[in-house]
Amino acid sequence: MLSIRPKRILYRIILPFTILFVVTTVISWLLSAYFITRNLDNNLQTQMEQVARIISRSSYVLNPAILRQVKEVVNAEIVLFDPNGRIVSGTFSGPGVQDKLKSFFRAHSENPSGGKEIKLGNTGYRTIIHPLVLPRRGDAFLSIWMPTHAAERLKKKIILVIGGISLFGIIGMATVGYLIARTITAPVEALVSVTEKISSGSLHERVSVESQDEIGSLALSFNHMIDQLISFEQRLVESEKLATAGQMAAGLAHEIRNPLTSIKMLGQVLQGRMKDQPEDQETFNALVKEIDRLDRIIQEFINRTRPGELSLEEGDINQEVKEVLRVAEESLAAQNIIVRQHLSDHIPSISMDREKTKQVIWNLVLNAKDAMPKGGSLIVTTKMADNHFVAILVEDSGHGIAAGEGERLFQPFFTTKPEGVGLGLTMSRKIVEKHGGDLLLENRPQGGMRAQVLLPIKSA
Repeated sequence: MLSIRPKRILYRIILPFTILFVVTTVISWLLSAYFITRNLDNNLQTQMEQVARIISRSSYVLNPAILRQVKEVVNAEIVLFDPNGRIVSGTFSGPGVQDKLKSFFRAHSENPSGGKEIKLGNTGYRTIIHPLVLPRRGDAFLSIWMPTHAAERLKKKIILVIGGISLFGIIGMATVGYLIARTITAPVEALVSVTEKISSGSLHERVSVESQDEIGSLALSFNHMIDQLISFEQRLVESEKLATAGQMAAGLAHEIRNPLTSIKMLGQVLQGRMKDQPEDQETFNALVKEIDRLDRIIQEFINRTRPGELSLEEGDINQEVKEVLRVAEESLAAQNIIVRQHLSDHIPSISMDREKTKQVIWNLVLNAKDAMPKGGSLIVTTKMADNHFVAILVEDSGHGIAAGEGERLFQPFFTTKPEGVGLGLTMSRKIVEKHGGDLLLENRPQGGMRAQVLLPIKSA
C-alpha cells in the first residue's frame, strides 16, 4: 500500500505565502531604511545650510572665541577660508588638520554646493562650503563640519528596529499561517488516516465531523460512502448466497428428480399389476402422492431461491391483504391470535406482481404467527407513506427482534426458527426491491415487531 505524507500539503500551503511575505518584508525593510536614511541626510544637509546662513549674516564670524561657543551649540566644527584657501578663523585644533583643511578647500572650492562626506583622522564629517562677503575683507568661504557618528548610530538603530519589526512580523505571519493551514490540513490528515485504516480492512472506522464547512461536508460524504459500501457489500454477499442456493437447488433437483421419477414410474407399474388387490392399491396410491409432494417441495425451494421477473399489473393492495388474511384466518384463530385490520380507503391502485406481493405479505404474517406461539395480536395496516409510496404494516405482540439481529434477518439462511430455512425474509426483500420499494423491520415500543413494506405508486 502506498504511504501518503499529508504534511506535504501543509508545507505547500504555508511555504509559498511565507516566502512571499519574507521577500515583501525584506524589500520593504530595505526601501524603508534607504528612504529614512536619505531623509535624515537631507535634514542634516538642510540644518547645516541654515546654520551656515545664520553664521554668515552675523558679525562674530571672525571671532574665534564666539565661534567656539557656536560650535558647542550646533555641535559642528566651523572654518572660515579666504579665496586663496588660507584659514581665516576656525574651531579645529590638532596637528596636521590645517593642511588637510586647505587640501579639502582646494579640491572643493570650485564646486561648493552640496554636502561632502570627509574623514579627518578617525572621525567622519559631513561638510558644506558656503560663500559669503566679509566687511572690509571681501569674499570668503564658510565651511561647516558636522560629525556623522551620531547620525550613523541613528541610522543603524533605525535599520535594526525596522529589521527587528520585520523579523517579528515574519515569525508572526509564519506562526499564524501555520495555525490557519493546520485548521485545513488537520481534518484532511484525519481523513487520510481513516482512509488508510479502511483500506487495510477496518470498515468500522469513521471520520470525526467537527465543522460545518466544506471539510465537514467531505467527512460526512465520506462516512456516508463507507456506509453505502458496507451495505452494498452485504447485499453482494446475500446475492452470492442466493446464487449459491440457486445452484445448489438446481443440482439437488437434478439429482433427486431423476431417481424420484423412476421411483414414481415403478410405483405406477406395481400399482397396475396389483389392481386386483385393493389394500395394496391404497398403499401405492399413498406412495405416489408422497412422491408428488416431494416433487412440489423441490420446485417450491427452487422458486424461493429465484424470485424471477415481475408480472406487473394494476391492483388494489387492500384486496391482496384481505386474501392473505382470509387464507390464514383459521390457522391464526387456532393459535389464539386476534387479527385487526386497518386498511385505508384512500390508497390508489398500484402496479405490482400480485402473486409475489401476496407471497411477501404471507411470509410476514407467518413470521408474526411464529413469533406468538401462545397467542397475541396481529395488526395489519395499509396507508399512504407519502405521495410516492404505499405502506403495508404487519405488527405483532411477540418477542421482537434481538439486539444485533436487525439486518441479519435478511441474510440468506439466517433464521431464528428451529425449522426455518432462512430464505423467507431474504426473498421478500428481493421482491419488494424489484418493485422499487423497501422492506424494513423494527421493534415496537409496546413490544413485538413491526414489518413495513413500502411499495411505489408507480413501479420502478
